[in-house]
Amino acid sequence: MDTKAPIPWIKIASKREELPFGDNKIALIHFEEKKICIIDGPDGLHACIDTCPHASGQLSGGFIDGKGNIVCPVHHYAFNLFHGRDTQQEGYKLKVFDIKENEEGIFLNIS
Repeated sequence: MDTKAPIPWIKIASKREELPFGDNKIALIHFEEKKICIIDGPDGLHACIDTCPHASGQLSGGFIDGKGNIVCPVHHYAFNLFHGRDTQQEGYKLKVFDIKENEEGIFLNIS
């Protein structure tokens, strides 16, 4: 008997146009007292916490570099959006979330 709970996918939008993407292709949403960045990257949507683990900068004010990493506007630390590790390999790890898009909408898993 499988006792694993199902993944709690939460619908955040019906389509991309509903998300408040800035010119930097980052949208900031608020969910359960969390600020979450939704990134419209070159390889699809990504999601992460808004606070940089290096110096607490707001990643929603940053940018996406040519490799698809999110870059903090404070000290320009870059983070891989698949696993959250900093690209400088200094040990900082950004909290990333699973996100999916299908014909029913855009869904986020913040567990």
